[in-house]
Amino acid sequence: MLQYTDYILIFVLGSIGGFVSGFLGVGGGIIFIPILDYYLFKMGLRNDLLVKGILANSLFTVIFSGLIASYTQYKLGNFFLKEILKTAIPGIITALVLTHFIKSDEWYSKTVFNIVFASVLLIIVLLMIFKKKPQIVPERKEGKTYQYSLTGMLAGVFTAFTGLGGGVLLTPIFTDILKHDIRKASSISNGIIPLFAIAIAIHNLAGSAPVLVSEWQIGYIVFPVVIPMILATLVFAPIGVRTSQKTKSHIIHAVFISFVSVVFIKLLYEIIN
Repeated sequence: MLQYTDYILIFVLGSIGGFVSGFLGVGGGIIFIPILDYYLFKMGLRNDLLVKGILANSLFTVIFSGLIASYTQYKLGNFFLKEILKTAIPGIITALVLTHFIKSDEWYSKTVFNIVFASVLLIIVLLMIFKKKPQIVPERKEGKTYQYSLTGMLAGVFTAFTGLGGGVLLTPIFTDILKHDIRKASSISNGIIPLFAIAIAIHNLAGSAPVLVSEWQIGYIVFPVVIPMILATLVFAPIGVRTSQKTKSHIIHAVFISFVSVVFIKLLYEIIN
């Protein structure tokens, strides 16, 4: 049973996730997942059930962080619907197929989850740290359809296995491969993330969990944990978006690398211990 102080702490930590969601275009899952890991474990979920709970609740929360951040981008005139749909539709298919596969058995344990999550984050950090200094070239207005489709499919796999919403993967691909400015990349990412999350959330809400840790629970979604994070997101995600619009690209890159690195170190510590 959660105490009042737990709800306050979840809101405070969720506000960080909401800001990061808007600022970096990554959905906030980098912050939400450690919060969910701690509190769902505290409420009684263990091993593969804990992983399924983390994935389900993270993506449910990401719906709101992604929607509010994307709406703010739209209000600022930085919204790219065509690119969002080209990427999101193939990604939703792969995300749903793998989510069903993960929920159907017990093979995806907490240790496997940590290893997968940490490995992906390490690759992303190394690629962003050691990439060559970009030449000054005109912003690519639009990539080819197959590039967005492949990106979406890869992000769908990543979303199902990590619960991050795909933003940690999407933003580097859009900037480093498709050569979009990081502000445009963050906007497209913010638009894709809630579409992935809504599809998976419907799948999760329709099913039933073998363990109930709260009377306010539907499937794997535990509302006492996600609601404070959602409320914090609604307040702080727009602030993150507006801050991002006023921040230089190299600073956004540095903050992105820092956040991913911190989460990687935490996961590495858990794996070693």
